[in-house]
Amino acid sequence: MAGQSLTGLLEGALAWATALPGPLANEVAVDVPGRRVRLSHARVETLSRQVLKGVKGLELRSWASCPTVYDLRLSVRGWKLRVETTPVRVELAEGRYTLWLATPGRVELEESPGASSLLMGALRTGAGRSALKALAQKLLPPTIQWDGELLRVEGRLPKDGALASRLFESSSLRMTAEHAPEGLWLAAEAWPGLLDLLQAVLGAGGPA
Repeated sequence: MAGQSLTGLLEGALAWATALPGPLANEVAVDVPGRRVRLSHARVETLSRQVLKGVKGLELRSWASCPTVYDLRLSVRGWKLRVETTPVRVELAEGRYTLWLATPGRVELEESPGASSLLMGALRTGAGRSALKALAQKLLPPTIQWDGELLRVEGRLPKDGALASRLFESSSLRMTAEHAPEGLWLAAEAWPGLLDLLQAVLGAGGPA
């Protein structure tokens, strides 16, 4: 029954998505057999900027979408970082979010006022991820953790916007994510409010 119910919701979401105005229709796709939806990379960036701007001590300086990862430049407590990353899991519950992001590519400490020439030299001559992992434990705020492979970011959802905290005070959403050249695929463990969430994320009402 649960599977049939979810499939019905996905089919309803597909019908709704195809009826969206042209520009918005390009930002979402629904895969009914795979029970997943795809958000455009542009929409992922918009939502991520909204959520991450509330993380204390972190500034998202630039965002570039690549076929397999997002190439991000961040400032964390005065340090400048460049990270190639992509979400692998998202949880929204009790007004909060937790993001797990894989870091399969570049993770670099860029020139910044807080980086001594000695430390920069060590990182550039082969200390690599082990040194960055040790540095991350001292550098990153408690809401951000990195074990050398996965970056975990958690915090409170913003009060307003597409992912407002009120939407997830009494409900939860747990999703796995898969990066593709055309966008980010999201598959939920249980998603009773799929259509409502898509409408909120896209900032548009359903078809008339």
